[in-house]
Amino acid sequence: MDRRRSSHIVPEIYEATIDPNHWDYVVTMIAKLTQSKSAFLYYKNKEMGFASTIAHYGIPSGERPNFSDQCDSLDEMFCAKNSGASENTACTQFYPGSNGVMQDDSELYQSWMKPNGIYHVGGAQFVDNDSHKAGIAILRDEKSGVWSEGELRVINEILPHLARALNIHSEFTHLRLRQDALLKGLDRLVIGLILYDRNAQPVYINPTAHAIIEQHPALLLQDEDLFITNPEDEKNLRETIVNTAAIDPDDSWKQSVAIGITHPEVEAPLPLLVTPMHANLITSDLDYEGAKVAVFLSDPNLQQPISIDSLVSVYSLTPSEAQVAISLANGHSVDEIANSSHHSAHTIRSQLKSVFRKTGASRQSELIKLLLTGPFAQRRRSVKD
Repeated sequence: MDRRRSSHIVPEIYEATIDPNHWDYVVTMIAKLTQSKSAFLYYKNKEMGFASTIAHYGIPSGERPNFSDQCDSLDEMFCAKNSGASENTACTQFYPGSNGVMQDDSELYQSWMKPNGIYHVGGAQFVDNDSHKAGIAILRDEKSGVWSEGELRVINEILPHLARALNIHSEFTHLRLRQDALLKGLDRLVIGLILYDRNAQPVYINPTAHAIIEQHPALLLQDEDLFITNPEDEKNLRETIVNTAAIDPDDSWKQSVAIGITHPEVEAPLPLLVTPMHANLITSDLDYEGAKVAVFLSDPNLQQPISIDSLVSVYSLTPSEAQVAISLANGHSVDEIANSSHHSAHTIRSQLKSVFRKTGASRQSELIKLLLTGPFAQRRRSVKD
């Protein structure tokens, strides 16, 4: 077996770290280079106790769960065959009667190999740590005979790459899950949020921002790009975003710019806060599609959709107290809340003191932050939803 042929697999292995669907192609290459009837990568999560095939070649779909269940038995066989070697991750092969490792009447052969036409099994366990283990298995029928040393050498040469790639894949998957969780949190944020790249192109717009854009005459979303109808405001915002994206991360905590977007049909400007991604606790842990700048926007004319039932359930507020808290978050003063609810200002202040005591907030700004960024914000649905 020409060693250069196995080197062709290595780039494909690392391609699979970012594209999980590519693992099947990798296993197909391994099977063909070793002239195997079938092959599969298996993985077992020790903490959760489940096993699965990451990728496979030549295995009927109905049999794949059965193949996944064999990873423990395969590991025992691989380690037993290598028990006299200094390295237990070397590729090996076994078949019924081979060095006493497996007999014809063994459960593995009778219940799995024989029914699936498998007589020779080769491969190795290449990952075994506290959380999971993984291995590669190549399979042949009895007629095909054993693998040559050159064919097994192909596996040995790529084992370190498989181990490294699977660890990268696991870490990448963990990061993606973490990013997904952060994005779900941003979707629930009742303050509008737009993430921009260094070229002032939006890469993420949360539902609240979508709702503000659709209802405010100063904003226009076209072909996934956000435009300001006032040319001077448009130019100012673009320049501010580009300049903010270029700020040194070490200085980003000191930098934020407030901008007012105007329109003749609206009395008050629409406030926007432009900040580097790392300068805000909400976005500092987020790494999303090249985003460099976070723009927060809030329309005072839109009521924040905060759940009264959630506040009552979590903090044991009365419905009246919850309504006072929500009205405060929507920018209303104590007097305005009193007038709209037909209660005295003294009653509203008493209810507000009770809200502070039950929520643990010591001042209005803390309470508003709790309501606007906590789990009580209901997702604002745009008119398109």
